[in-house]
Amino acid sequence: MLNRSYILGHEGHPHYLSKSKLDFLKRVVSLAEEEGELLIIIKALSDGTKYKIYRLLQRVEEIPVSDIAHILSLSQSSVSHALSALKLLGLIEAHKCGKLICYSLKKTKIISRLKKFLHSLKISD
Repeated sequence: MLNRSYILGHEGHPHYLSKSKLDFLKRVVSLAEEEGELLIIIKALSDGTKYKIYRLLQRVEEIPVSDIAHILSLSQSSVSHALSALKLLGLIEAHKCGKLICYSLKKTKIISRLKKFLHSLKISD
């Protein structure tokens, strides 16, 4: 039970919240499972390397790791690590092209869900 004795005498003030309002706000800010999943993706894309790779993959049909490393001026190991994380999130996919492993964006509904989620934040100027 929340002790709100500090708020006594503040009824009518803008900062006063009734118990029912507190309960309502608690429900409203709770994350749905889908929102939690989207936040994980946003967190991953906040990493510069992962974001650059994702942006690069938006501009090509598929590309091998070595070319990604060259374009981004990163080690192949760093790129492979970032690609692995993006693959685990379901954002990209890998396929063999002879001896090469090529990466491409995965056809998924995650992007449209991300757009809706970001729009729900109502970020304005």
